Amino acid sequence: LKTSLQTRSNSGMSKYSGRTLVKGNEEHSVCPVIASDVGISFWGGIDEKTGIVIDHSHPLYGQSVEGSILCLPSGRGSCTASQVMLELILNNKAPKALILRDRDGLVSVGALVAQAIFPDSNVLDIIQIENYQALLAQKPRFGHVLENGSVIFGESVEEIEEAVQFDARDGKADVKQGNDSVLTTEEQEMIDACQTEAERRALECIIKYAYIVSDSPTYIDVKKAHIDGCTYIGPGGLAFAERLVQEGGRVKIPTTLNSVSTDLRNWEGLGIEATESQQSSMKLADAYVALGCSERSFTCAPYLLGNPPELDEQIVWGESNAVVFANSILGARTEKYADYLDICCAIVGKVPKVGVHIKEKRQPQVLLDVSGIDFSTDDAASFSLLFPVLGHLCGTLSDGEVPLLVGLERYSKNITTDHLKDFCAAFGTTAASPLIHVAGVTPEVTDEMIEGCKKKYNVDVGELEETYKLLDQQNALDMDEEGSIDWISLGNPHLSLSECENLLQKIQSLPSPQKKKEGVEVIACMSRELYEKSAAVPALRDFGISFVNDTCWCMLLEPPMIPSNPEATILTNSGKYAHYGPGLTGRKFRLASMAECVDAAVTGKLSRRSTHPW
Repeated sequence: LKTSLQTRSNSGMSKYSGRTLVKGNEEHSVCPVIASDVGISFWGGIDEKTGIVIDHSHPLYGQSVEGSILCLPSGRGSCTASQVMLELILNNKAPKALILRDRDGLVSVGALVAQAIFPDSNVLDIIQIENYQALLAQKPRFGHVLENGSVIFGESVEEIEEAVQFDARDGKADVKQGNDSVLTTEEQEMIDACQTEAERRALECIIKYAYIVSDSPTYIDVKKAHIDGCTYIGPGGLAFAERLVQEGGRVKIPTTLNSVSTDLRNWEGLGIEATESQQSSMKLADAYVALGCSERSFTCAPYLLGNPPELDEQIVWGESNAVVFANSILGARTEKYADYLDICCAIVGKVPKVGVHIKEKRQPQVLLDVSGIDFSTDDAASFSLLFPVLGHLCGTLSDGEVPLLVGLERYSKNITTDHLKDFCAAFGTTAASPLIHVAGVTPEVTDEMIEGCKKKYNVDVGELEETYKLLDQQNALDMDEEGSIDWISLGNPHLSLSECENLLQKIQSLPSPQKKKEGVEVIACMSRELYEKSAAVPALRDFGISFVNDTCWCMLLEPPMIPSNPEATILTNSGKYAHYGPGLTGRKFRLASMAECVDAAVTGKLSRRSTHPW
């Protein structure tokens, strides 16, 4: 339904109508407006306990979304947005309404789960409008959601209240309800075939989601699943999973689990206390295993395990880095599935036929060109640092569309799977798109794709440098000028076997005694399966590296798994962790190559670069 914009003469007020994605039950009133032209990852971007924006790189950093009309182009980044949305609702810290430019189903799932599992909760309205740029240009201070889903914006509470009374007398309902529909024959047949209450509940969630992202959805079978919702964010997610277990839920397809929020086997050995949150993390993992998911996976890099998805294979994956890798590098087909929706699809074995599940939707719309930049491959460390920085920048520049990156073709022989892992993880933090094509590297790129891009953007070296400075926190006024490093975090996403070998080679090239410096912690996250396979692990332990399984850095938010000193500096080779880490941990962050991380482990310092890292 096309958005209509009606502006009252001689007034700063305007009325927008569009599509209601989720019809909430909040009492409508005049609310302050918070608006941005930059999407936000709710997880790692908004604190679910306080409603405060914690993403240091976002224009809304430090503001509270509680009780506001929050206006965004879309969500971006993590699949865990749905978990954060649910916890915001349960903690009464959510916005009164969320206004979106895009028809974003991912951020809507948490509200759907709140309605299904917590019927007494206060659920916000989520509305998509198409004339979003006009709204931003207006810069309204206040807004009011009408009963029919339209939204009135203006400069004062009084003029909006008057307009609301006028509109009530007018009584026009002009909003399309995105998830209010009669079941199709296909949907009714699927409902009738459900064997358990859990399967019926899961299917109902899928159907509601389908009408958020499509006008007339159909459904397809999927062959594999990877579940991101096993990460513990709050009690709402645990209640949801345990309800599915109680109602007889069981996955129909091979299903792996993402990193959870604790090392399930060695948490005591790591000095982690048995807090309510830690114990709930273990209960959540148990619940997903009880649903039939793999009890040995627990990794954010499932593409490193055996039997990865194949080209054109239809799958349902959560975890943003894994989704981007599966789509882009492997050529499999999956949307970026929200937590909760991922397990629903695994239980049913079907997904809506939408988005990048469809060949036509995988066509790129924007061409990102780096051919004007010369990248040196002589220094392997600097070359490896290019990929988290470039991935982060490409996600920012893609603005919700599927991008095609050109200009790396001449370096294709130097690009490794580990480079691509880092690239996809960083892209996934800033992009809404679950897919990026890379000419000369990824399997689906054709000349026709390159020629068909409607938008073209030439990336310059200055933008790479600014992105690097952002991730390396070079503009932080309180950063230690001597480059002191207290903590080194490796393995986000989880370390591969080849990364372990590369780490060992770097360590063996050091002069004796080949030990880390006392007082510098070096910790690596790795899947239990690859940890047990790696021949390099014993020697890495001798150097002083500690290993953590089952969980990953973005879930390790308290000492002893981060420095107890709030002024400490954490060094990482992960663009993803450098992006999310400052907001999640409150610590200072630096970004470097893995080789530089090893050097810093020995010296306890990382000097500022005087030249570009490429």
